[in-house]
Amino acid sequence: MKRPVVFVSQRCIYSRALSVLMFLFHVILLATLSAVAPSAVAGSFSVNPVRVELSAQRSSAVVQVENTGSSEVTIEARTFAWTQPDGKDQLSTTREVIVTPQVFRLKPGATQLLRIGSLRKPDQSKEMPYRLVLEEIPPPPTPDVKGLQVALRISIPVFLRPAVEAKDKIDVAITAENDRQLRLIFTNSGNASAALSNLSISEEESPDQLIAAHGGVIYMLAGQRRELVLDSKRFNPEKRLLIRAQSPTGPVTLHAVFSTQ
Repeated sequence: MKRPVVFVSQRCIYSRALSVLMFLFHVILLATLSAVAPSAVAGSFSVNPVRVELSAQRSSAVVQVENTGSSEVTIEARTFAWTQPDGKDQLSTTREVIVTPQVFRLKPGATQLLRIGSLRKPDQSKEMPYRLVLEEIPPPPTPDVKGLQVALRISIPVFLRPAVEAKDKIDVAITAENDRQLRLIFTNSGNASAALSNLSISEEESPDQLIAAHGGVIYMLAGQRRELVLDSKRFNPEKRLLIRAQSPTGPVTLHAVFSTQ
C-alpha cells in the first residue's frame, strides 16, 4: 500500500522580528545547562535584542548583555556563518560579520554593549544568515565546589538583508512514516528565512485532540529544506487535517487532506 501524503501551502508570510516567546524556546534549545546534575553550577545572563538585522543602510547594530545572576561571569562572543546542508544546522567561522568586544566580564546586575557589524556587502538577491554565539567561560573550580560546572550558551540569529525585498516562501509536505509517526518536509523557496513554533496537528473534526505536536522553533533558511519526524497518535487517513502553529506575527492555521502519491 502506498503511503498517504499531505501537501500543504503556507498561508502567511512571517515577519522579520522574533517574539519573546520564540526567544524562550530558543534559549531552552541552545543552552548547555545539564538537567541531569542537580548540583550543576552556572552563571546567568540575558541578551537583547534576540535577532539582529543588518543591511547596506545599517551595517552595524548594538546588542546588550546583562548579568542576571548573583556572581561575576566571563563571556566570550563569537560570530559564525549559518547554513543548513541536508536540513541540519551547521556553523562555521567567519570574518564577514564581526563582534566586539569578544571577551568581557560582568558583575551581577551589570550590562555590556556589544557592537556587531558586517564587513561584506549584502548579496544582491538573497538574505545571508549568521549567528552570534555568547558563551560563559567558567572560572576554575574551587576546592569547596561539588558537582558539575556547566556553561550557559546562547545563540541568536543575525541576518544580512539583500538589496531587493526579501520574503520567505514555505511549502510543507507531510508523509505517514507509519501509524505512529509523521514526517514534515519544509521547503523554503523564498529569499529570506522563516521560523515556525508550537506546531500541532489534529483532525479538522476534532481540533482539540492532537495527533502530533512540536514545541520548539523550526528555522528554514532561504533556499533550504528541513525535515521533522514527529511521534503521533493513530489517525484516519480519510480525515482532513488541521495544522496550527505560531509565527512572529501571530497564529498560523493550515488545512490539508491525505492523498496517495
